[in-house]
Amino acid sequence: MNLTSSEKCQAAEKLIQKGRFEDAGFLLDQVLESHPGNTSALIAKSALQLKAGHVAEAKQLLQVAYQVTPDDPVILTNMANLALFENRVPDALEHLQTVVGQSPEHLPAKLLLGQIHLQRGDLGDARTWLRRAAALGPEDPDVLVALASLALAHQNITEAAALLDKALECAPDHERVLSTLAQVRALTGDFDAAATLAAKAHLEAPQDPDVAVTLARVYLASGALGEAQKLMERFKLRFPDFAPVVLCAAEVSIARGKIAEALADTARWLRNAPKESGRVAGFLKVLKKAGAWQQLLDLSDKLSPELAGSGPVQSLREEALHALGRSREGWASWAARRKLPEKSPEPPLLVGLPPRTPLLDQLVLMRFVNAWAAEGAVELIGHTPVADVWGRIAAGDAVSWQSRADRQVELPADLAARTVLYASEKAAFAPYMTPDPERRALWDGALPQDGRPRVGVFWDARAPGLLIDHLREVFDDVPVHAISLQFDDSRHQLRAWPAAFDAGKVLENTGDLVNLIDCLDLVVGPDGLPLHIAGGLGKSGIALLQENHEWYWAGQQARSNWYPSIDRIVSPVGPDWSAGKNALREILAQRVQDPKVR
Repeated sequence: MNLTSSEKCQAAEKLIQKGRFEDAGFLLDQVLESHPGNTSALIAKSALQLKAGHVAEAKQLLQVAYQVTPDDPVILTNMANLALFENRVPDALEHLQTVVGQSPEHLPAKLLLGQIHLQRGDLGDARTWLRRAAALGPEDPDVLVALASLALAHQNITEAAALLDKALECAPDHERVLSTLAQVRALTGDFDAAATLAAKAHLEAPQDPDVAVTLARVYLASGALGEAQKLMERFKLRFPDFAPVVLCAAEVSIARGKIAEALADTARWLRNAPKESGRVAGFLKVLKKAGAWQQLLDLSDKLSPELAGSGPVQSLREEALHALGRSREGWASWAARRKLPEKSPEPPLLVGLPPRTPLLDQLVLMRFVNAWAAEGAVELIGHTPVADVWGRIAAGDAVSWQSRADRQVELPADLAARTVLYASEKAAFAPYMTPDPERRALWDGALPQDGRPRVGVFWDARAPGLLIDHLREVFDDVPVHAISLQFDDSRHQLRAWPAAFDAGKVLENTGDLVNLIDCLDLVVGPDGLPLHIAGGLGKSGIALLQENHEWYWAGQQARSNWYPSIDRIVSPVGPDWSAGKNALREILAQRVQDPKVR
């Protein structure tokens, strides 16, 4: 008995889900040969062509289907998906708004709208659309994945993991569930589990570019740069214009130190559609990752008012201004964009910590909270994993925590901008952390007492970061006590450095780092919690950075603008830290000979 066209289409869709694309294509070609206007076959064949990277062919098939049934919500949603693939976000939104207006019960359209807003950083709109999608399909794995991604955007890893576990129960082999769960495992440091999940997702959908990007990012996070490169090279050939592939490939090249290659590839991609805001923002992000701050600023100044005025572009431009030492201009731009009052802050103050506030940004900006807490009460709204460090700020007695606000709050960056612009005397640096005297005394007694300098050290767990071996090779030649400040799972790497004093095993919490670091003569390491605490205490430090360092490590030559007590060693971007090691060796030798040298 011959299969009907409908049965062949259904069989083809199942084959596509299993990754058997050739078999699916064979069945769909049979349908289209006898029924060239069969919309189900046209839609499925278009999706198949898109997965293979044949964008023009996919678009042509969808256009044929659209001419047959122009109001079909499935066709319009697929056209929106294709528009996204080509970075035509306005066209995608137009198609989807048509669908939800005509077919309000069509779940895929509402889900895609939520995903678009999520990618653009519009978290409020994303939450609205994803909740509407969840009302239609509360156990739909794609909806649960999108809700998990929203939770991750709010840095709520626990909620994201719970949603993904539920999705995994509903669809144990769903590639998006597996790949997003891999991201969560990588964020929690479980790189073995992350790699296993990402690899399984890739096997389930070996030609899916989004899944490949997730796998490449897991490889990057775990330090497997070679594996990430090989994967992205394959997908770059097949999807040369797909934004996630292009940008991830650039990130991999930058991590390997191939800056010129990354910039050339993304510049070619940008030239294909130089007026698309998504491409412009993507290229600026690549410039940021490459540490090309001046190029970023120059390009942003040449953009049309429409492109230059977009939120992502303005944010990147402000980061560039800070990184180039032009912080006052950066704060002025932020204040104008946020429409902040043009006057100095006046206590009592209500300061909110949004869930997405980067951890280290908090440590940089808490100095402004401390400055104003010395003048009057400050209430902090929100939750933070470094609450113990906040408890060690000098004016901490005037700071209280609340779970919710009964009036308008300002962000730490708002407070910083208004302080710099309208209260310069408060913006001047002064040490803003203070240790607990009793706990500090315990640490001081526990550390080596033979008179040799006590130097706190910490490192990155994986390449291309600064590794433990980079530091050990330097400190083996210098007569100092290396005091390890590593307090996470990477402490086990100290097996390779038995001479280091392992202080991390008895740290009570992150706030206890303030007590420990105040007992040290120097702190050395990459961008991380210990260096920011040393800077906040006014203790000496050496930051081993690369040219793509964060905005707050701006400086003049060796000196840091934000932390006067911290010196900077800035190396080229990539896994090669030899220049930084050599510079550190020289500085340490000079300081051992004469502790007054800085």
